Amino acid sequence: MLRKHDRLEKIFYYMIAFALIGPTLGIGTGEFRLTFFRIAFFVLAVGILIRFIWNKEYINGKQNREFTTIYQVRWFGAFFCFWLLYALISLTWAVSLKDGIRYLIFLVMMLVLTFSFPFFIRTYESLWKTSKILVMVYAIIIGYAVFESMTFIHLPVSRGYNSELVSVVTSVFTNQNDLATFITLALPFLITAIFMLPLHKKYKWFLYIGCIFSLYTLFATGSRSNVMFALPLACVVLLLGVFFVVKREKWTKQNVAKSIIAVLAAIILANAVGFVLLTDKARAANNAKLASIFGFLGDFQKGGWDAEGEGVIEGETGRSATVRKFLIINGLHFLHNSHYLGVGPGNVEPLMEGAPHVDKKNIHNWWLEVLVNFGVLIFVMYMALYFWLLWRLWKLASLKHGASTSPVVRWGAFATLSSLIGFFFGGMAPSSCIHYTPMWITLGIGLAVIGFGELERKKQAIRGSE
Repeated sequence: MLRKHDRLEKIFYYMIAFALIGPTLGIGTGEFRLTFFRIAFFVLAVGILIRFIWNKEYINGKQNREFTTIYQVRWFGAFFCFWLLYALISLTWAVSLKDGIRYLIFLVMMLVLTFSFPFFIRTYESLWKTSKILVMVYAIIIGYAVFESMTFIHLPVSRGYNSELVSVVTSVFTNQNDLATFITLALPFLITAIFMLPLHKKYKWFLYIGCIFSLYTLFATGSRSNVMFALPLACVVLLLGVFFVVKREKWTKQNVAKSIIAVLAAIILANAVGFVLLTDKARAANNAKLASIFGFLGDFQKGGWDAEGEGVIEGETGRSATVRKFLIINGLHFLHNSHYLGVGPGNVEPLMEGAPHVDKKNIHNWWLEVLVNFGVLIFVMYMALYFWLLWRLWKLASLKHGASTSPVVRWGAFATLSSLIGFFFGGMAPSSCIHYTPMWITLGIGLAVIGFGELERKKQAIRGSE
């Protein structure tokens, strides 16, 4: 049964849905939970392995159609393999082998999850199916977040479950920052779909209402890095980029006026929903947290810049800013002591225990997480490929470079581009991104769009030459 590609594709759809929902659907307690995502991942991995063994054409070296899109992003796959090899070697100098192996397992799973997108998204139909499934799961997550903000009924994975933090909004995630980063990653896809895809009006209204409740949920989380930095940065990319991705004939006074009114109405309605659904206490707490952004930045100056001393330093806005500051300082200190080779996969956490002026183990910054764990070499290669990914997405999205590209591919490219640029700040919110599936799924969508788009261009070039 597993030899048939369509059966594996169905399992792929289940896997990405379960990946977003995360540990909410699973059994077990403590460090390990048998989640639906892990079950689907294992079944899919075994199915693909069996297919490789039984696929004689692939073994004999003949080209199969599912590998054509993979070929377009082969350098990303090569880097992923090198990353895993380097991580495996770095276990030899890691302080904690247990934490290193655990982190390495997560890295393998997330890289395979990422590369499964260009593997399975080979046609317009599969791209549409993937988009629909992700939108439906997103609607469920936002819907529960709205319900949670009204009832304070939290899921067991939430930090508000059985605690005094009853007013927090986390949905299927552990904390507010994870939910907020998820929203800032997804919003560009919803916004761009409204004006870039030839959708029926009812679907555009559905997406527009989804944007309103997404903004409400984002404000309800009180995530400073996402509300004040990640979302505005993504919106700037959308605003500037729209001049290069939307055809000139659509730039009418009527369409521009409609767009301005729609944006203003969405912001007003999101605030109105917050005024109605949030309690006075929760609304005041979120407003105070968001308004404290300048005090938060000012707290970074407290405590000096040396990784010495004891105890957590309190700032005007609490200890969050000073703790994050010394997480960075301590992390760079660990990197220096490792001769810039990295401390080994997942070894920031054991080294951070007992480090000066911190009360957390996770470094709370994805970019530093890669740098400190894996060293300068992997970090430079990762960032180079990240920017190369952004450039290739831009070439597909812009009318100048991709005028002949289909609207669906240009939408996917522009949305992913905006989302990943906003993630420069959004990646500083979650405690760790090694198992943060929304980020890896967004990268996977980007690779799939590039693979599919480049293949589409080659086919058009062949037709043109005939």
